[in-house]
Amino acid sequence: MKKILSLLLSFFLITCNAFAEVKWVKASFFNNNGGMNDAFSPIAIEDNEASDLQNVVFTTSGNWKTRGGSAKLNSTTLGASVICTGIKYYKPTSGTKYLIGVFDDDKIRKMDYQVGGGPDGTWDDITGSLSFAITGNNLSSFAIGEDTLIIEDGLNTTAPYKWTGSGNAVALSGSPPNATLVAYHKRMGFAAGNNTNPSTLYFTDVGNIENWTTGLSGNVSIETNDGSVIRAIVPGFDALYIWKDYSIWRLSGDDKDTFQLQRMISNVGTLSPKSISRIGNDFFFVSSQGDIYIYDGAIGIKLISTKIQGTIDGANFNRFQYVVGELFDKDYYLAFSTSSNETHNRILSFDTFHLAWTKFVGINANVIAVADDGTGKDMLVFGDYGGFVYKYPSGTNDAGTAIETIYTTKQFYFPELSPQKDWKLLKVFANQKGNYNLVAEMRKDFETTGTTESISLAGSGSLWGTAVFGVDAYGGQNLIIGRVEVNKEGDFYQIKFSNSNLDEPVEVKGWEIYLEQGDRV
Repeated sequence: MKKILSLLLSFFLITCNAFAEVKWVKASFFNNNGGMNDAFSPIAIEDNEASDLQNVVFTTSGNWKTRGGSAKLNSTTLGASVICTGIKYYKPTSGTKYLIGVFDDDKIRKMDYQVGGGPDGTWDDITGSLSFAITGNNLSSFAIGEDTLIIEDGLNTTAPYKWTGSGNAVALSGSPPNATLVAYHKRMGFAAGNNTNPSTLYFTDVGNIENWTTGLSGNVSIETNDGSVIRAIVPGFDALYIWKDYSIWRLSGDDKDTFQLQRMISNVGTLSPKSISRIGNDFFFVSSQGDIYIYDGAIGIKLISTKIQGTIDGANFNRFQYVVGELFDKDYYLAFSTSSNETHNRILSFDTFHLAWTKFVGINANVIAVADDGTGKDMLVFGDYGGFVYKYPSGTNDAGTAIETIYTTKQFYFPELSPQKDWKLLKVFANQKGNYNLVAEMRKDFETTGTTESISLAGSGSLWGTAVFGVDAYGGQNLIIGRVEVNKEGDFYQIKFSNSNLDEPVEVKGWEIYLEQGDRV
């Protein structure tokens, strides 16, 4: 009898323990390279998208990380209120390299490259006897032809200038028209943006950029008096493309005798001449309504800014005509102004590998260009509103200012579980970086502020005595696995990752959320 009672008791204890076992559900989130999506509800976006982010870029392997820093090229300001209105990398066939800048103190300056190195950091005045009066919104246009740099200051009442690598800049001869835009294509110089004929495209004789009046020089009117003007002229695909406010045109042929003008796109154009960049076989541009498109050079355009409509809605609409874009490292960078700003204080970047958007804060670029860094590698160069020109990427701060990294996930719902779930644990997989932390803020049910914990990126051992533990480097791969006890019961869950300290870049591979099924509905 005693043996029977003992067996029954053992069975009862085993059964109770089995019934008492609680299984957690694990949800894994890696390859978080979908980019920013602030156009839709944070509930509805994809798992790999961020409801908000800043100063984040994506790796080809799917990680997200802090963007690179920026550094001043000139250590001494040209003036606390001097605005750079144009920047261009120029390398004549002599092999000598220069940066050329136009500034709203009505100066044209050059910066020499060091022998075997990058820009030397000193701006030299090459304005000479030229005289013009521009504002920060008169964005310059450049073209290189016949080993000559053609410079247009952005005023529609001035004709282009030239510089050949020595001495001062001078007026371009050959009676060029007043213009705001210049281009070089098929051995001809082109100009547009004339103050009295804003829908006329002018061109030089073939092989002579200083002959605008004889030979095969001439002009062509592009739908005059249609309520719009020529905004941009860009060579591509063996043709010259012309943007007006609400249309795109193509001029094909080799000279005046064979030119053919075609309207390619109707109802979509641009006000932003500096927004246009060609990447591979596509043009990127900003429309007159602030939307961002890819144009294939024929009759196809594709809207790519749908997911960042929230950011576009928060921009200064009146300044879309001044936005500046550039191709760098196969990505499209666009500097713009938020609603309360009269200067560019944000950059949008479109990652063409992941087809994803990200956003930069802390870089204030009135103009952007790509230049040689001195080793043959491209760098992004931008001019600001305080007499400085910068290079990017460089270091882990913005000229001594911290880069604030933020990545905010969607609102995770987990509909396969009951409405009430208990978030037990968060595991974060990050690269080992240094003796500093990644901050994780855990939110439930649309909280604007949640509970925060710091995850060490040092990889020097576990952190005990706090809610964070199990942090270490694994497998010799410099991988940190941060483990955070959460214990939040709710319907929706969200994580905000951040670091706002100087020289503390982060890189996150992904995270895992562990939940316990609730027993209430």
